[in-house]
Amino acid sequence: MEIICNSCSKVYSIDESKIPSTGKVYVKCSSCGEKIEVSRKQQTAPAEPLKTAKEGEEFKQSRQEEAPVEYFDPETKTALIYCQEIQARLEMEKKLAELGFETRGIKDEADIRHHFRYNLFDLVVLYQHGPDPDDNMKAILEYINSMPAHMRRNTMVLYIHLSGNRYDLYDAFSRGVDATLSPMDITGFTDLVPKLMAQKRLTYKVFFDCLEKVQETVI
Repeated sequence: MEIICNSCSKVYSIDESKIPSTGKVYVKCSSCGEKIEVSRKQQTAPAEPLKTAKEGEEFKQSRQEEAPVEYFDPETKTALIYCQEIQARLEMEKKLAELGFETRGIKDEADIRHHFRYNLFDLVVLYQHGPDPDDNMKAILEYINSMPAHMRRNTMVLYIHLSGNRYDLYDAFSRGVDATLSPMDITGFTDLVPKLMAQKRLTYKVFFDCLEKVQETVI
């Protein structure tokens, strides 16, 4: 049977024979650490109402257009990139691959929402093409800033634009990201990204330590 984490929406398949016929058990989500309640009643779902031929065709088409579901092992370093400049994107993918990241490209808000529905990503890189952010960039930023605190603090968000400066904290704060960079910083990604991620982890050390203690107590 399948269970879904209510916090990050990651899906797990578990052996039903390991679940007591009465009562319930709890498991810990490997992505976000959330406590998931599992019981036999979760395997039963109400039957869907019959669809008309038109509705059935529309449903079939939507399923075909939906991006495939992808899962990563808990220890895998993962990154998403929004970038319309091919050369810049290829360079970032190359640098992140050298750091051991599994990298995926995103094209809009629906795309990043789909990815975060099944996985918690360590890094998101947003590359602004031109002097102003486009509509897709604005929508992606809006989604990122609506994420639950424990998810957002686990995800490093870098915003690259022409006047970006990693030391300009006000620029980063105003955009709702962790750091803003210049396109020139891409060449130094292999050194810069680990430093920025370590710095963020240190900033939220108390939060993560407390969260870990709570999880140990609950589980």
